[in-house]
Amino acid sequence: MVGDSVAAGGGRRPGRFLPAVVVGRWALWRLPRRGQVLYLVVIDVLAVAAAVLAALRFPPLGAMVAPFALLLAGMLVSAELARTVERHREDTLLGPGVDTPWIFAGVLVLRPGLAVTLVALSALHQWFRVRRRPGYRQVFGAAATALAGLIAGAFLTATGVRPLGAVLDPRTVVLLTVAGAVFLAVNAALVTAADGPRRPREALPGHAFDAAMTASALPLAWAVEAAPLLVPLLAGATVVLHRGGLGRGRRDHVTLDPGTGVLTAASWRGAAEAELDRLGRHGPGQAVLLLDLDHFRQLNDRYGVRVGDAVLRAVADTLRDEVRAADLVGRSGGEEFAVLLPGTGRFDALAIAERIRLRVASTLVALKASGDGPQFVGVTVSIGVADCVDGLLADALLAAEAAVLRAKAAGRNRTICAEPGS
Repeated sequence: MVGDSVAAGGGRRPGRFLPAVVVGRWALWRLPRRGQVLYLVVIDVLAVAAAVLAALRFPPLGAMVAPFALLLAGMLVSAELARTVERHREDTLLGPGVDTPWIFAGVLVLRPGLAVTLVALSALHQWFRVRRRPGYRQVFGAAATALAGLIAGAFLTATGVRPLGAVLDPRTVVLLTVAGAVFLAVNAALVTAADGPRRPREALPGHAFDAAMTASALPLAWAVEAAPLLVPLLAGATVVLHRGGLGRGRRDHVTLDPGTGVLTAASWRGAAEAELDRLGRHGPGQAVLLLDLDHFRQLNDRYGVRVGDAVLRAVADTLRDEVRAADLVGRSGGEEFAVLLPGTGRFDALAIAERIRLRVASTLVALKASGDGPQFVGVTVSIGVADCVDGLLADALLAAEAAVLRAKAAGRNRTICAEPGS
């Protein structure tokens, strides 16, 4: 996969191996935390090594070619049917989404090499047909899923569950359920270690969706072995379950954050992707702003949540006043906002961001009258600006986030523009 290399442009040096050039241009190497970079690389290497060792220890059997082909065909057809929904799905800890039942069914009925091949083909299909994340994230997601599948498969082998029979006794069902829990837990642990924990309230719907997708793999695995003619019926049920499980997430894409009146994070992301698709990936310049309020937690601790909420509303109002009607404003985190500026070049976006920064710095929120404290409180903001090169929103957000961190490190209350190709 050539994730982040598109934005970098330019030719490659003579004599350099093309994959090395591609990997060398990944945004992975520009992440601000070196520990995170090392962790992502270690997981990728570990997944490759584990897959190779498992494939050598348990080589594929000729009898597994037909089940593998059936699972692969079902996965690709299901993914195509759910593509429009999956494209705007809010990310959960388990990356494959609608492919999850087929991948975990492969873990249950195939040897490790073929099961990991399903994971790799799923990642490639997502890259080319569903949605493109930065290349290193796509690879890490596949690596985390592969490792989770290998560990769950090792558990099944150790307990003597495989191969599955035509009749599943209670012990087998229990062990398959435990294997599903292992698959979910390992994947969640690997992803959380890379990105940090999510708020329970925000993460719970995603956990339920991942669990439902994994559970649907159990009848699918049985059907592949015992009743192949039922697989198309179960595939249809999987697509319906996928759409139903995403109903809430899809509605989130057209909702507003109740505290500030701007788009929710999921809503902003979906609307931004749709806008970039509409404008064309190689159309006029697009820019992204990321804004992080300075010392907001201290403000909350000192004056209370009520004042903090009032400050957030004031900043959101300022953003809406300072951008055009066609621009997209969303709340991307507790004290973070994101803005998409369609048809705006880097230097114009920098001027807009600086105007917003000055306006926010002059915005005050009234406090309750007191004898010895300030009657008004304000806040400043650090802003990162980045080009959305070739319509790759994820790359632009990473670059803008790095610019925000530079603004914070430089003393806060300032605007920094990411360098082209960074």
